[in-house]
Amino acid sequence: MIKAFPHDTIFIQERVLKYEQGDVNLKNYVQIINQLLDEKIVAILRVDHPEKAKKGIAAMKKGGLKNIEVTLNTPGALDVISAYSNDEDMMIGAGTVLDEAACQAAIQHGANYIVTPTLNESVIKCANRYQKPVICGCFTPTEMQQAMELGVNMIKAFPASEMSYDAISAIKGPLHYALIGPTGGVTLSNIKIWEEAGADFYGIAGEFCTLTNQEKYDELEEVAARYVDALRR
Repeated sequence: MIKAFPHDTIFIQERVLKYEQGDVNLKNYVQIINQLLDEKIVAILRVDHPEKAKKGIAAMKKGGLKNIEVTLNTPGALDVISAYSNDEDMMIGAGTVLDEAACQAAIQHGANYIVTPTLNESVIKCANRYQKPVICGCFTPTEMQQAMELGVNMIKAFPASEMSYDAISAIKGPLHYALIGPTGGVTLSNIKIWEEAGADFYGIAGEFCTLTNQEKYDELEEVAARYVDALRR
C-alpha cells in the first residue's frame, strides 16, 4: 500500500485557509463535473517544456477553451498545474495519472480533476477521498461498468482511434447512463460525428500538443476557437 504524503493534512489545511481568505478558487465536486460536461472539450497538453505548456494554456484560454489537462509526463507538470489552480476562467486537471502517489501529488498541487489512461482502483479511491472527479480511461464495457461501480462519473473511451463511431451508441444500449468521452483520434473533421454518435464530452490532444511544442501560439488560439465554434453549431 502506498503511504500518504507526510505533509498532506497540513497542505490541505493551508489550501482551505487560503480559500477562506479568498486566495484560492476551490470548486466542489458537482461544480467541476458540471463545467467539464457543459464545456465538453478537455484540451490535453503533453509537451516537452513547462514554459511551452504555460504559453499553450494562455493561447487556448484566449481561444475559448476552459478545461485543460496537463499530463504528468510533461516536464514540470505539477508546477504548471499549481500555477493555474486558482484561475477563475478555466479548470486545470492532471492527466496520465498512473498511481496513487501521482494522484495525490496532483491534487496537492491544485488539480481540479484527475485523468487516467487506464482503470486504476487506487487512483480512483485517492481522488474520491479528496472529492476530485476522475475521467477514467476505459476501452471495454466491462471496464466502464467497473469504473462506475468505483464511483467514476466520466468515462474516457480510449483510444477512440481504435473504436468505430457506432461503439458509443452500442455501449450506451446496455449502459445508457454512462457519460462517455472519446479521446485519442477526435479532430475538427469528426467531432460532430462523435457528437451524433452519442459522445458526452471529448478529450483532444492532437493539434494542441503539436502546435504548443512548435510554439505556434497564434495558430493554437485559432484552432482552439474553431473547436469551440464546432460544438456551437
